[in-house]
Amino acid sequence: MDRKLAGNIVALYVVKGLQYLISFVTFPFLTHVLQAQSFGAMNYAASVIQYGILFTDFGFDLSATREIAVARDDPARIAAIFWRTMVAKSCLMLVSLVLLTAAIMLVPDWRMLAPVFLFSLANIVASVCFPTWYFQGMEELRAASVISVIARALLLGFLLLLVRSPDDVGLAVVLQAAPMILAGAFWWIIQWGLQRPAWVRPGQADVKVSLRASWPFFLSALSTSLYTTATTTLVGLYSGVLQVGYFSAANKLLVNVQGLIALLVQATYPRIAQLAHHNKPAAVSMIRKATLLQGSAGLVLTLILLIGAPWLMPFLAGKDLAAAAPVMMWLAPIVLLSAFSYVFGMQSLLPFGEERYFSRVLIVAGVINVLGLLILLPGHGAVRAAQVVLAVETYIVVAFWWRARKVLKEAAAV
Repeated sequence: MDRKLAGNIVALYVVKGLQYLISFVTFPFLTHVLQAQSFGAMNYAASVIQYGILFTDFGFDLSATREIAVARDDPARIAAIFWRTMVAKSCLMLVSLVLLTAAIMLVPDWRMLAPVFLFSLANIVASVCFPTWYFQGMEELRAASVISVIARALLLGFLLLLVRSPDDVGLAVVLQAAPMILAGAFWWIIQWGLQRPAWVRPGQADVKVSLRASWPFFLSALSTSLYTTATTTLVGLYSGVLQVGYFSAANKLLVNVQGLIALLVQATYPRIAQLAHHNKPAAVSMIRKATLLQGSAGLVLTLILLIGAPWLMPFLAGKDLAAAAPVMMWLAPIVLLSAFSYVFGMQSLLPFGEERYFSRVLIVAGVINVLGLLILLPGHGAVRAAQVVLAVETYIVVAFWWRARKVLKEAAAV
């Protein structure tokens, strides 16, 4: 681990610490002020709008990041990758906004919550404004993290000041999407931390190249959504927004904890991808170190959530969402499982060109999750959904490990 990579990791955790201070204020504030019903409605809308974000991102967070990392010493190639990716994402964003607006007006349950759903569309715009994938590929995540955390801190005051009751749920949605829009506007104007590539006009063929390169990653992300985002959506359809509130309260805490491990993945993935092209044994060595580090962190964090759930949920989410504690206890082991799925999947299979297998595993996982929820969820609520998600995560880790052990053995022997 050289100085730049170590510096990236340390800086990311410092910035993440600041983000957690903000989240520590935001999460309990929203759960207490919005209460279970409005908090559930906000997250129900977010789960639906997430499909627009997935379509807009189209896997570029992995494909473009890898392309940028490999071409890091070639400014002309970086510029071509950057602009064809931005144009592709912008076109997909417009399509997403139109289709989701139409769907909100047509689906009865969504139309009843139309203001919340429509305000949530701002998250799709936010996903395009700030090119985190470019910073990640250039190993400049420190700058991206600083910009984003400053934007979040600036808008936190407006959130605390203006959101006063469950009726302000629409405003809460907009103020949570606004930081990334503000961060994007700041970077595009100032270009602080990383210079914007020189303009290169992409043609239709160039945009198609980006879409083809990202297609396997998009399928993977879409498949992942079938056992993440789809869970919240199906809980809303079958059990109502109150159960969505319970599931989302526990799941948001889980995601925040998983983010501690995801930072290691964000910092090491570009380097592993680069080494996989030029020095396979070195890439394997880094993956083995990541296994030990991420596995240890995942175990500690899982135990904290598992043992502390009965106290953490009422404290962080309030008495109105205290019923989320059993949900948290079922979701807690996913932190450890995800630590290993990152290693065997994103950090092992993808850098060595196993996109097809990676995608197939997630497609099967998504199908299992949806079928499991359709069969087991009716008549039950958030706890049953958490049990299904835990079973699916277990399958993913085993499937990734089965192929990764062979891939890494062959790479180490080169």
